[in-house]
Amino acid sequence: QAEHLLAHSEQTTEPPTFVPVDIQDDADMSLLGNLMLISLRSDWEPVPDSGTVYKRGSLVTVPTRDFLEKGAAACAELYEILFEPTDRTAYEYFTATKNYLILATMENVKSKLDFYKIDETGTKLTPVGTGPAIPQIRDCSASPLDPYSGSDDFWFSTSDYITPSSLFLANAAKVEEDNDTEADKFIVQKVKELPDKYNTDGLEVLQEMATSKDGTQIPYFIVKKKNVELNGKNPTMLYGYGGFEVSLGPRYVATMGVSWLERGGIYVEANIRGGGEFGPSWHQAGLKANRNKCYEDFIAVGEHLVESGLCKPKTLAIRGGSNGGLLMGNMYVMRPDLWGAIHCAVPLLDMQRYHKLLAGASWMAEYGDP
Repeated sequence: QAEHLLAHSEQTTEPPTFVPVDIQDDADMSLLGNLMLISLRSDWEPVPDSGTVYKRGSLVTVPTRDFLEKGAAACAELYEILFEPTDRTAYEYFTATKNYLILATMENVKSKLDFYKIDETGTKLTPVGTGPAIPQIRDCSASPLDPYSGSDDFWFSTSDYITPSSLFLANAAKVEEDNDTEADKFIVQKVKELPDKYNTDGLEVLQEMATSKDGTQIPYFIVKKKNVELNGKNPTMLYGYGGFEVSLGPRYVATMGVSWLERGGIYVEANIRGGGEFGPSWHQAGLKANRNKCYEDFIAVGEHLVESGLCKPKTLAIRGGSNGGLLMGNMYVMRPDLWGAIHCAVPLLDMQRYHKLLAGASWMAEYGDP
């Protein structure tokens, strides 16, 4: 492709003709080989009245040239679904090496990688393997070592709540070499491992579920000492955000470890609606007139922690900043009996005038127009 573009630039100083891309305004588009990959944030019916609707949160492929020359409606037989979400899964991103596409998804807020072989025409993707078959409680990322080198090597990094980042050299072709379904079999060697910033001995990470007011299951993570007594006396910090499709998840935060976990505290992170943990639908479920659902979700997690015996209201603190500060303000008003302390950081609280303050007008898509 690079040689083709270089040859074209030598032939003419005029740019090629721009072609409008017939996708939704809120969709994202990427190119890979001779394929266009379309990431949807709304349901999409490319052929009107056909009854074929691609769900929001899906990743759909179509041959680029056909799509640009013929338009969306004329490509009915050419669309392929690379990923379609469920209520508990979400698309994160994709990256590519010379011969492989690497698809990163989340399943119940746990990471998963799938590998696809790119055929010689650049128009077909064939699944060939995964990382660990069981999604992992961790944050991981993949990026090509050198996108111009024609290599299948890529950088792979990973961390979680109690494990600092490690960087690995990996090779996508290794997923086809064995049938190990538990290991990161694509790893070639460890390149760098950051040292622990606090003592993690005896700590464990668990995932639990709370039931919100409308029956929706709300996942949350707990970081605590193993075999902690369920006597209600444990100092517990519950953190939340729930807005702007920002996902919370397993990331190493040394300051929380040093200031809280090392001193015997329990840290909890709630994956409430308004965030992006389950894709666009999870975010959109907490917009505007449905904002109360975000707050009901957070309350449900707090109640579940108390019911489990992990803490009591007087030993349960909550924390959030910015949009999370608005969450804290609502918790102070709605359920002051449920919390022993509230850390309301840089909050957005004036919901009658916020659209006139600073960048507030840009937040109306999230909260509505006062």
